[in-house]
Amino acid sequence: MNLTVRNIPASCTEQEVREFLRKELGHYAVGVAVYEAGTPNAYAVVELDADEPYVGEVIARHMQGLHLKGASLDASSPLFGDEPPARH
Repeated sequence: MNLTVRNIPASCTEQEVREFLRKELGHYAVGVAVYEAGTPNAYAVVELDADEPYVGEVIARHMQGLHLKGASLDASSPLFGDEPPARH
């Protein structure tokens, strides 16, 4: 199951995003991929170690309340099926 995190500030490096998400998600974050780092379109896809779809939704709601360098993060995890492509 994947979690997509958007609204990542352009001032963040790929490493900063990866470290922040790993710290916040702990053992749930199996892998973190950051795309378009350093741009206004930056986003990350986190592979979650969770078997039930509702766990991804709970984690996404938790992420909605977090800030990275002053920006409120936007996170989503599909409840069923594949997630649509990332917005640009």
